[in-house]
Amino acid sequence: MQITPLYSDTRRPMKILVLASGRGTNFEKIHSRQRELEQSGGGNYGAVEHVFSNSPEAAVLAKAEALGISTSSISSEKFFTDLGKRPSDEDGRALYDSAVISHIEELFEPDLLVLAGYRRRLGRLFTERFPNRILNLYPGDTTRDYLVRGKVACVQALENGEKAIRCTVYLENDPETRFGTVIAQSADISLEGFGIEDVAAMEEKIREQGEWKLFPFAVHDLIANARVAIDGKNNIYVDGRKVGETGFSLSP
Repeated sequence: MQITPLYSDTRRPMKILVLASGRGTNFEKIHSRQRELEQSGGGNYGAVEHVFSNSPEAAVLAKAEALGISTSSISSEKFFTDLGKRPSDEDGRALYDSAVISHIEELFEPDLLVLAGYRRRLGRLFTERFPNRILNLYPGDTTRDYLVRGKVACVQALENGEKAIRCTVYLENDPETRFGTVIAQSADISLEGFGIEDVAAMEEKIREQGEWKLFPFAVHDLIANARVAIDGKNNIYVDGRKVGETGFSLSP
């Protein structure tokens, strides 16, 4: 069975497009790791070439511009209003995604698309145009079968007797499923001492100990270094070895 690297041209930095809708904290961490690797003189890292948002007022755009990174936006709210359709309308989603893809391809050809808090669900147009090149993050363990939409991951973990939680970086490679193929997970993050009313405190701990470590590592240290590959059955390989459904485990 053929095994294909997610990225393989280590003669140059991997070109990244970030899609985001909010404050851009994960974008900042990914870019900060990029700067560390640039300054160390290494060549195998991801370079954020552009930041796109579906919200023209998103704080992430100003942050990117302050760092000298080009930005753009197509307002999804205005787009759907002009169409006279709801934001969840599938025909409208396809039209919006088509407009965004055309816009992206006028700018450059990204090696990796990183969803850093992008509040639009991508449809099949995206996953087929950029197969195994769209990376996302979830502040929980996507392999747990108790997960439901509309409830934060840490609350669900506590309700199901979990003492710790892991963040997950995965590929957006199947629009019919909520989560795609797992690339890597963070180390365990303890939930001891928290109750379900402590959502804000738990989420801050998960960001600091999970998201902000895992996402930059997966982008720069794994994928940009040509360490990650996938086969025709969506099995993930790291450093040539097949990993299980939870992917590569980041050490504490």
